[in-house]
Amino acid sequence: MLRSLMAGIVLAFAGSRANVARTILSCTGIVVGVGALVLVVSASDFGQRFATAYSEANAGRPATLEVSVFEETITDRAAFEEDLVRAGGRDVSLYQSPVEPPSIRSGDTVVTEASFTGVDPSLGDIRRMNMLEGRWFTDADTGSLAPVMIVNEELAAAIGDLAQVQVGTDHWMDVRVIGVLESSALDSGWYSAYILRSPASEELIFGSGSSDEEEESEAEAMYAMGVPTTYQVRIDPEDPAADDPWGEIFTERLGSASWRWGVENRESLSSYRSDYAEMTNEAITYLSLALMGIAAITLTTGLLGVLNVGLVTVRERRRELATYRALGASRFTLFVAVVMESVVVSLVAGIIAIAGCWAVLAVGGAVLGSFVQLPDDIPLNIPPAGVLVGLGSAALVGLLAGIIPAMRALGASVVAGLRE
Repeated sequence: MLRSLMAGIVLAFAGSRANVARTILSCTGIVVGVGALVLVVSASDFGQRFATAYSEANAGRPATLEVSVFEETITDRAAFEEDLVRAGGRDVSLYQSPVEPPSIRSGDTVVTEASFTGVDPSLGDIRRMNMLEGRWFTDADTGSLAPVMIVNEELAAAIGDLAQVQVGTDHWMDVRVIGVLESSALDSGWYSAYILRSPASEELIFGSGSSDEEEESEAEAMYAMGVPTTYQVRIDPEDPAADDPWGEIFTERLGSASWRWGVENRESLSSYRSDYAEMTNEAITYLSLALMGIAAITLTTGLLGVLNVGLVTVRERRRELATYRALGASRFTLFVAVVMESVVVSLVAGIIAIAGCWAVLAVGGAVLGSFVQLPDDIPLNIPPAGVLVGLGSAALVGLLAGIIPAMRALGASVVAGLRE
């Protein structure tokens, strides 16, 4: 049987070389079908990676909650953060807008409409930070004698010199700008900056901390008008609280110890899932299924084309096949020869299709990169799964398209074939 199999494969390659025109004709439909399938798989893979990166940069990694305390003031922030962890938070970061937004200046350039957010280094674990220059905060930065800040690209362009930056409300203080962040939809304004929470930045984020009754009344009034204390919290995606988009489960866990940090009314607590990973994945899944359906229809058309060519070929090669039988070739050898010839043609077409798709994606990636800034770790290329799907589908189409012609070849009369 092994000898018959090897003999059939040899005859298949010989037949393919001897009938170049027929081989090219068979390839055409497969090239189009496999190419469409590979492009769909590649586009789906790229779309999922890009959408995931966009979601993580703009709304947080999967299972990110935004937790806020309205109308009441937290008296023990350390206890509150401990309870955020006890409630299920794996990564916790302050996400606080100053009550009185400061201005920022560099030299003679002053920007008054910039928005600031006080954060912790752990925000880099909660959200994807696409740095254009410099780096994200580290724990070592909290010991800086000057406030440490990261600005978005628009603010960096507006202030110009990042080495001589100052911020302030009633007076100016020097700050260290250690990075420029790619702008995102989560920016609260066109010009935005992140200030690292540290002893040096307490006044910027939380106010002067003066005991003056007038300032305390003003701060209380600001909280009463709806300025919340806000945190970003990332929990385990398998946590039941991650399946609760309105955050009621997490809020209930947190509220059970609200007395520890000075909040008496649990209604002052609010949390909700801020990332949209599930919606992104669902949209990509539906889109991929639709594109796969279109590619499958195209591939089926190619299969029918190869099948038609195979039937015509068997009819034209009846004398050749009958001669092989007369010279001692077994029925299994001829069956393998006809089927393998179809598979070989399809695999050649699959390789051509993959090469064409690689060229198309290379050009498409260059064009897309000129309009959209793609993350370095998200290239537009053919994933390994695309190559496997392309070659596998090509081989399967060749196999299916070769079985019927092979069975017809075995059913033909040897004597009638020799008389032609």
